Amino acid sequence: MYDSTSQPAPLHQLPQHPPSLSLTPTTISWTGRTTAGTPPPLTTMTSQDTNTNGNGNTLKLYYWYTSFYSQRVLMALYEKRVPFKTQIVSLLAEEQYEPWFLKLNPRAEVPVLTDGVKVIPDSIRIIEYLEDNFSNGQFGQLTPKEKGSEESKNIQRFRDLLETLPIPALTFGTAIHPELVDNPKPPFTPLLLKRMKETAKTRHVIIREHAEKTPEFQEALMEKAAAAEHGSLNLNKTREEMDEVLQEFDSVLQKVEDELSSHTEGKSSWWLCGELFSIADIDLAILLNRLNCLGYERRFWAEEKRPLLEAYWYKIQKRDSFKRATYFSANAMRLTKLRGTLKQSKTLLASLTAAMAIAVISYIVYRRVLKS
Repeated sequence: MYDSTSQPAPLHQLPQHPPSLSLTPTTISWTGRTTAGTPPPLTTMTSQDTNTNGNGNTLKLYYWYTSFYSQRVLMALYEKRVPFKTQIVSLLAEEQYEPWFLKLNPRAEVPVLTDGVKVIPDSIRIIEYLEDNFSNGQFGQLTPKEKGSEESKNIQRFRDLLETLPIPALTFGTAIHPELVDNPKPPFTPLLLKRMKETAKTRHVIIREHAEKTPEFQEALMEKAAAAEHGSLNLNKTREEMDEVLQEFDSVLQKVEDELSSHTEGKSSWWLCGELFSIADIDLAILLNRLNCLGYERRFWAEEKRPLLEAYWYKIQKRDSFKRATYFSANAMRLTKLRGTLKQSKTLLASLTAAMAIAVISYIVYRRVLKS
């Protein structure tokens, strides 16, 4: 419900004629600050679309507010100061399974970035795409210029550690075993955690239902449903499995603490791997935010358990890109959930109307038969 669990998917071309939507998702532009406007419909993107990013194409991010992987991409975009537009894909309303979005990512996972007619799924690939294409003097840089330097190798080492952590398993496993934490914070309210617990147990069923409704994407969704039921995407963790997941996080965070402790002799102001604020710092920042929101800070760093990691957490919360990337509006989430409810209500109303019409016709026919 709240995170993409995708494997890296190939970059492909945007369909030339995406379908129009009966209910328009929210669209926001960002050119240095967030602005709100009238939600426009989803339109076909062509090379003639205007943009100010310097590459001649339009960057548009399809994301959900509280998706871990969406937040990671958002923070990279804000750090790099790349102008972009956004379109909300409500996971609460299950919009990721709608045909218009499945054309962008047949695995029904956010985030997805489009750049003109190019479509880039998967947060890791998106950030690497941004770094490869938007790293001149106009934009921020998240990797060292010297690719073979020790700093560059260290950044990649921590990226490998942080980017392979099982975030969905941790998130949904916590919903199943709330006794593991003592102070979860919004958006992980008791009501939401209860819903996530139910989703973790029935996710494969939900995916199969959507697969049957969309034959064009059935193969990809059925494959995902199988993995969600018995494979790598199974989020219905036992307590023993959750203990193993938490040990994995403990191990990686201890490596982070050890790295931070090596920053001596004038290096106290360094970020994770050096003076440069890097992709590894984005990975760590969004990870700490997820752990904090779930209520794991006491287990992993608070109360002097890992003092340097705790200091890093306080430091990163002051960074503007972090504030923007992790901000969410509870009211906006409620509105998108309402939009999904309205869609379901329309379907239900149509079914009831059809049933009533059949009943009326049957009654009329019945009366005529009686009179004959």
